[in-house]
Amino acid sequence: MLEIANPGLMAMALEVDLVRFRQARRLVRMPVALEELAETLSRVAAMLREAADREQSVDLGDEVVRLIEQFRGVLRAVGGEPAQA
Repeated sequence: MLEIANPGLMAMALEVDLVRFRQARRLVRMPVALEELAETLSRVAAMLREAADREQSVDLGDEVVRLIEQFRGVLRAVGGEPAQA
């Protein structure tokens, strides 16, 4: 488990990833599994946002952390992340 002391910050980071996904989706056909993963992560972001509103920390399970990392990796692979100088 990973303790998230600032779930609002984590929610914002996920929301930025989801915006990048939506932008990349306009240019590249995304696999159905990735679409479903994005939907799941949007619910995770909402849960994190609720915890932030209540000023609570959150424990994310290893599987959720793995899904976030997988999503970000695939997003980078399809060009959904800004170029690094």
